[in-house]
Amino acid sequence: MALVPARPVARCLALVAFLSLGCTRKPAEPQEETLAGLAAGWNKIAGPHGTGCSHDSSYAFYVKPGRSDQVTIYFQGGGGCWNNGTCGLDGQATFDAQVDSTDAPANFGGILDLANPANPLRDHSIVFVPYCTADVFLGTHTVAYSAPATAGNPERSLQIQHWGRADADSVMNWVFTHFRAPALVFVTGSSAGAIPSPLYASRVAQHYPQARVVQLGDAAGGYRAKAITGILAGWGATSSLLTDSSYRGVDSATFNLETLYIVASRATPRVTFSQYNNAEDAIQLAFLHLLGVDGKLPPLLAANLADIRGANPRFRSYTSPGDIHTILLRPEFYTLTVDSISFRDWVAGLLDGTEVKDIGESLLTRAPAGQ
Repeated sequence: MALVPARPVARCLALVAFLSLGCTRKPAEPQEETLAGLAAGWNKIAGPHGTGCSHDSSYAFYVKPGRSDQVTIYFQGGGGCWNNGTCGLDGQATFDAQVDSTDAPANFGGILDLANPANPLRDHSIVFVPYCTADVFLGTHTVAYSAPATAGNPERSLQIQHWGRADADSVMNWVFTHFRAPALVFVTGSSAGAIPSPLYASRVAQHYPQARVVQLGDAAGGYRAKAITGILAGWGATSSLLTDSSYRGVDSATFNLETLYIVASRATPRVTFSQYNNAEDAIQLAFLHLLGVDGKLPPLLAANLADIRGANPRFRSYTSPGDIHTILLRPEFYTLTVDSISFRDWVAGLLDGTEVKDIGESLLTRAPAGQ
């Protein structure tokens, strides 16, 4: 539950080819029909009634029109909060609370560097989903947090609108309205935005049964902590998700972040699911400490990846050495190479349907991971 690069330190704590499978498709709908009224470049679109950030109702998202048959949906990171400390009553808040000019996608590089000829997404229509609800785009509750009076401070309280599910759903509904029959949809996100990406990739696959759908979670694979089950329940995420027929039989007492991959893999097995992680990611380690887990990251990553692969042998991962957090919006997207495989080329392979290997497996110890 952490965040994207190139943001303040407080916040850090806080296909190009379509596989028809034997089906004949009509030509892609013209961009003019599906994205009428949008200017070239980035367009800011206000969220509808019922959306909002942690303290207000000023949600918005961004769209860059491109090819209407190739669509990328990117979920931004930005921390999370679940108690007095992480929400800011008894310490520094560990989340981004609003959508403002710092969230504009033109500020970022990596896959959003649309002038780079090496960018495999440069011709895509791109939907950038900002994050400001501290609940990894899954919350459905407004939660009151309070801190008792102490010798130096009076009693304090605040409410956090954990409305991330409504924000994400509003963007997904916009996508479904404006893109009629895409051939490829890439659903991805960094850090907090990586966590729900398998859920929304599965939704995309259900809505577009003929599309090729690829998911990639960037830098959120190591969160193996018992506390997560209670946090998801407190945000209203678990009760909301369990109303979906895909989650029938899932035990709310053991619901965790890997559950999202496992359920999505079973509901929509044709989706390509994948993850990227740094083996010593400093931000993941910092949030694990806040969750009550200390130690090395590789055993936690290895255990989580094994859980997902148990349900989906086609799941793929790319693990890099080092402690940086996230890669998709960094220049390293183009320069990183592990096991002689460029990360940029690995992602391009996912997008065009090429069989890719798991990369960086030697960085993951297979010792049992603690909870």
